[in-house]
Amino acid sequence: MNVQRQELLGHLEAYYRGCGWPVRRDADGTVRAEGPGSVTWIGLAVVPDDLGDETFSKRLLDLADVRMRTGERCPLELLPAAECEDELRRLLAQLRLIDRVPVYALAPAA
Repeated sequence: MNVQRQELLGHLEAYYRGCGWPVRRDADGTVRAEGPGSVTWIGLAVVPDDLGDETFSKRLLDLADVRMRTGERCPLELLPAAECEDELRRLLAQLRLIDRVPVYALAPAA
């Protein structure tokens, strides 16, 4: 697995664990956390190679439509590598996901 992706997934996992939620890495390359009210949060690390993959748009659309047992969509959160954040935001706008799929950035090191 890409070292950069592994690092970003580690940040997502640490964030969700810091919320006190049980976390697992899923076979599809996402981090899944069970939050309050049995809400399943899906975290996805995004690296530049993803944006060059012709299947990535479909993957985002599919992940944004994953449903919980209650029928509601699971919240999807993205953590991109800094160098692909702008391009990812453009893609989300094109897919009409920009208003419902948050994109996070790592705080710069002090």
